Amino acid sequence: MRAASLGAAVVLLALAGCGGSAAPRRHIHLTPFEQRGKTLFVGACGSCHTLADAGTSGMAGRELNSPWLAARVREVIADGPGGMPAGLFSGERAAEVAAYVAAATK
Repeated sequence: MRAASLGAAVVLLALAGCGGSAAPRRHIHLTPFEQRGKTLFVGACGSCHTLADAGTSGMAGRELNSPWLAARVREVIADGPGGMPAGLFSGERAAEVAAYVAAATK
């Protein structure tokens, strides 16, 4: 009887989603330019930075789920503050990543 009660409790907790901390994702329409930025972000930035839309959960760098302006993201990419390497992207690739982060954090 006790095992059945425990089993029922486990099923109810699983159905309720307890233990998960992921916020529900909202749908973001990305331009092709922003989509290329997302691909670059996931490949080069996601291991350090958490960004919900990208599905990344890096812990070494700053969490990026609050609003960011593309111009500020480009500055950060160029300067590489803290342990982040400076100039990780340049030119159009930096602009694509910056546009994506700005779109994903609106």
